[in-house]
Order: sequence, then C-alpha cells, then structure tokens
Amino acid sequence: MAVAYSVTTTEIETLRLRVQDSSAELTAPEKGVISKFWSTALDQMLLTETSRECVEIRRQLAEQKGTEYLSHYAAAYVAEAKNAIETAFADVQRMEDSQQRQMIERNLMILTAELKSPGVSSLALQRLDAEDAVTRYWAFKAISSPAVIEQLTSDITGDEKTTEAILSGFKKRISVETQTEIQKRVIRFCMAFDDPFARDILVLIADRRIKAYHDWAVHDETLDMSLLTALGNVAMLQQDPAVKKEFGRKFAELYALTIQRYLKGKAALSKDQTARLLTVIAEVDQTVLAKTTGIKTGILTSLKRKTGMEREYEVLFGDRMRSGLLAEKFKFDYGKDASGKPITAPPELGPIPEKITSQD
Repeated sequence: MAVAYSVTTTEIETLRLRVQDSSAELTAPEKGVISKFWSTALDQMLLTETSRECVEIRRQLAEQKGTEYLSHYAAAYVAEAKNAIETAFADVQRMEDSQQRQMIERNLMILTAELKSPGVSSLALQRLDAEDAVTRYWAFKAISSPAVIEQLTSDITGDEKTTEAILSGFKKRISVETQTEIQKRVIRFCMAFDDPFARDILVLIADRRIKAYHDWAVHDETLDMSLLTALGNVAMLQQDPAVKKEFGRKFAELYALTIQRYLKGKAALSKDQTARLLTVIAEVDQTVLAKTTGIKTGILTSLKRKTGMEREYEVLFGDRMRSGLLAEKFKFDYGKDASGKPITAPPELGPIPEKITSQD
C-alpha cells in the first residue's frame, strides 16, 4: 500500500552524500537545502491523519542525518532539526482535534529521540513533565539513549552544560515519575557520569524505592537490579569516605529489603513477583557483591536449597548485636538508637497488608 505522505529526498540525499565527509563548513545555500527539507517534511507531518504516515516521514528525516555525527553536515542538520521541530510543536498547539494533536506531538517527540543527538536536548527537557505518558517516555529517551550518552562522555563531543541541564531536568522530575522504564533510563544515564547531580538523583530514586518496599507497594522489582548495580558501583568507585558510606548504606538497605520481601511475603506475593525478586536477589549477589565489591556469600546456595537465607542475611547485613559485611566494608551504620549507640541491623519491613499492591 502506498504511503500517502512522504517527502522527496533527492536534493537532500545528494547534498548529504557530497558533503558528509567534508572538513569544510556548509555554505548558506547548502544549509538552505537542509532547511527546506525539514520545513517540507514537517509541513507534511502536520497534515497526516495516521501514525503510519508519520512513521514514514520520521524515517526519512532520521535517515538523512547520516551516521557520522562528528561531520559538519550532521551538526548543521541537527541545528536545523531543533528549530524546525520547535516550530512544529508550536504549530500543533493550534490544532482543534485533540487526538490529532496528541498523535503529532508523540511523533515529533519520537522523531527527536530518533535523531540521537544532544543538540535537540532542549526539546526533550521541555516535555519531561508532559501529561501524556507516551510523549513523556520519548522525551526521557531522547536525552538518555546510549548514543547521547556516548556523545556527552566523549572527549571530542562532550558538553558539560548540556549534561548538567539534563541531570537538572531529571532531578526535578524523578521524585514523581511513575514509569519504571523511565527510572531505569535515568539510572543508566547517571551511572555514566561522576557528578554530584547524578549521585543526588540515584539517592532520590533509592529513597523512593526503599519507601515503596516499606509500604509493600513495589512495582517492577527488576528496576532494583539497575539501581542496586548503580549504588554498588558508586560505593566502590568513589574515594570520598562520606559518599562511600552513604551509597554503601543505601545499597545495603535496599538489598536487605528485597530479601525481606522474599522471606516475609512468600505466601502473599504472586508467582511473577516472587520470580522477579529471586532474579534480583541472585543477580545482585553474583554481580554487584561477588564481582564489584568482592564479597562472597552463600545467598545463591541458600536460594537453591530453600534454606539458610536468614543466616546469610545476618552475615551480610548485620543483626542487633553486630555489624554485617557490608557495614564493615563501607564503614556505615543504620542510624543511632535512643542512647546514641549505632544500629547494626537494617530497618525491617512491617506486617504484610491484607492485599499487597503493585504500584509505588
């Protein structure tokens, strides 16, 4: 079936093939070709009636960026993309049909993500709090993809100002963001940067997850795999004793809660919830503990034998009488009691509610 809306690419493709490997800046007429292509394509998108038509236009626009993001051509292409998409977002607001408006907004945000460039980050940052969950997801994806991280961490294309703007945007939103897939993306982004903002965000997510466990309101336990990995890495790699202590404690508290949830909630959790918990517990033991921190435990053996977990738990996290291996390694306690004495056992989960919810 023929696509009703598509864009003629002959002129832009001829330009791209001719100049994408050139070391010279693009001329004004060459930039005009890019501008014309974007203007024509987005005008077409605003007239589309189905997502299928939008997909074809998006494909053409992303394809003509090329794969050499260091080229002068790609830089000019992304700069024009930013201006053109920004104008299109403004034009969409004048649409009377709300469903049509939402469809176009979603596709514009997906297009922004498909460009895989920090150069369009401002478009995404403006929409991190979008009411529409789809638009919001793609806004986060547009500034947290592996390609964007690679460019921001490169000695050649690194951009400290853009990185700080992205981290600032994440920090403002992450305390209320409900989509765990978005939270996973933010965690992976933060892991790529040795930055106080990034560490603050990880702590915010950890505190929120810890609260969700205490409330018996955890959703998507697999999120904790990413988070525990990040917390463990920071605790090991940071030289600042205060940071090591804070992240070591956050790791211990959250990991302890995953095991407590498994031990206390066996009869109340669904098969899927139990399976996800077991995966997190086992994988963190074999990766973060064994490989990152060097701590060897019998947790995996206990899971296989279905016995002895309580003892392994006390050795790793501590009990009321003595500190555990994690506290000894990272020099932390779990707070102070009324007399000022260090607490050596992690906080415990409260009674299981009549119905365990699945949202945090």
